[in-house]
Amino acid sequence: MARSEIPLEDWLTNDQEMLTWLEQHLRRKGAPIQVLNPYNLRPALLDAAHYLIINSSSQKELMNLKAAWRRYKSDKKHGNQVVQVRLSPRVKRQLANLSKRTSVSETVERLIKEEVGYFKDRNAAIQNAIQEHIQRHEESAAGKLDHLQKERSKLIFHNEELQAELSETQKEMSNILFRLVELEVALNIQAEESLELTPDEKQEALHRHQSLLDYFRKQLKATASLAQAENHSSTNQGPRPQKT
Repeated sequence: MARSEIPLEDWLTNDQEMLTWLEQHLRRKGAPIQVLNPYNLRPALLDAAHYLIINSSSQKELMNLKAAWRRYKSDKKHGNQVVQVRLSPRVKRQLANLSKRTSVSETVERLIKEEVGYFKDRNAAIQNAIQEHIQRHEESAAGKLDHLQKERSKLIFHNEELQAELSETQKEMSNILFRLVELEVALNIQAEESLELTPDEKQEALHRHQSLLDYFRKQLKATASLAQAENHSSTNQGPRPQKT
């Protein structure tokens, strides 16, 4: 035996939440609501609901009304929210075609989930591409830095070798200088003995000897200072990295 339908008057209670929901539902359906007493909406809502049911010429409208209230209560219980959207007739037909096997709400929810999933996957792919791009550049920069550090170490080592060679060369030049001075002194002594130089000539020979010694000493000192300055500059600055 089929269950008898509860009359509208018995179904609609004085619950404020139910009255507020029904008012919004009837207004969306286009039913006219004439509120005579704003402190008691129930009579006006009953009249509007009867108007909607009579105009539909079907008792099914009352069933739909009750079903809509049950969906509202279920959505509220599960934390779902009702969202109103405006659709063009073409989109509405497409949505109806997609909703043949399921309800419109389930179809919309499925489409939104698919779209959100697509954007999540796309965003993840973009993030991965960015991370790979950054990692490649970091590896490239690290490789270039390592190469520059190795080159700098080579230059420092080569500079130290050159400094050692310069020091040895300076020692050899000093030895040669003193040998030359000794030779000049010996020659001057021989000249004094063989040529019987006058005091003025002896004085001139000693002057040449001292001038020659001072000249070579200044040359050695200038060469050593220049080499040390260049070494200090190249060690502090190091090789300049190339711009990428």
